[in-house]
Amino acid sequence: MANSDMNSFFDPALLEAGGVAFIREDKVDEALRLLIPNAHITKGSFTCPGYSEPRDLLWNHMDQMHRPYIHRTYNEAARISIGRRTAFSLTRFGRWPAVIPVFDGHFRENGFYQILCLFGLIVVVNVIECKTEDAQTRMEIGWAIASHRLLRFLHPWLHRRLIRLNIVQNAEDEEIRKRRTELRASNYRFMTDAPDFVNANVKSNNVVYPPLAKGQSFPIGEPDGKPRQIDVGDRMYIIRHLGETVEVFPGVCPHEGAHLGPDDVKGGTVKCRWHGLEFGPRRLKRGDPAVTVCGARLELYADTLRITPTEAVSS
Repeated sequence: MANSDMNSFFDPALLEAGGVAFIREDKVDEALRLLIPNAHITKGSFTCPGYSEPRDLLWNHMDQMHRPYIHRTYNEAARISIGRRTAFSLTRFGRWPAVIPVFDGHFRENGFYQILCLFGLIVVVNVIECKTEDAQTRMEIGWAIASHRLLRFLHPWLHRRLIRLNIVQNAEDEEIRKRRTELRASNYRFMTDAPDFVNANVKSNNVVYPPLAKGQSFPIGEPDGKPRQIDVGDRMYIIRHLGETVEVFPGVCPHEGAHLGPDDVKGGTVKCRWHGLEFGPRRLKRGDPAVTVCGARLELYADTLRITPTEAVSS
């Protein structure tokens, strides 16, 4: 491709700003027609409420690790390459023994390309945008289905499948989006507040807990070994009394904020339903030094668990 052609298809400002240039959105159809002789292109779109701030919608799209645990369709994937603005994956086509190459690109502030190729015959270019209007957010997905004109009879089927896929997957993601909104209303922050494809897929403790306004004390009860939830202001804990020991698990997943409850305790760990991460307990006995869990100080005094403020930390 000549340099003049490159300048006409790509926005140089994107290359200067992020080190990656993407095809201009108004040039996608032209590029598809150059690529596929006798091309037939079908357009479609889908819109749904966003339930969250744009930065959390961006993170939700970039986070591949939740897919096996939250989604029922197209959830088996292998990420082959990753950069802050781009990612390339291989995704299994439903239950079929077939693999689809998928490219994701963060091509503008609140927008993505997601491009996939079906069996080398059909190309689907999705444009996914997180929009804000009157303090409300929404997801807008538009797509172009391109193939040789002899395969255009498949376009209506694929169009319906894309609509159904977006309905199902956005409904499944609703739990994550609403949860992040609730946590932000309680002044939680995240290390992924400026999300990219790299930090959204790192298994780190990304939750930054708000300062605890005041301390509380809770009776530890009988040593029955049953996990129970306690609420302290804007944070939660799961405690289990075993003999002379009290085990304390986080009630807010330190990875990305999922709710953890007594039913999520399996054996000696609590398991996150979003990403499958497991966390062991912090154990306390009378006279032990205090420990920090979910940004607060915990210590066992007589038959009481004391939870007192500390500085906001990620832990």
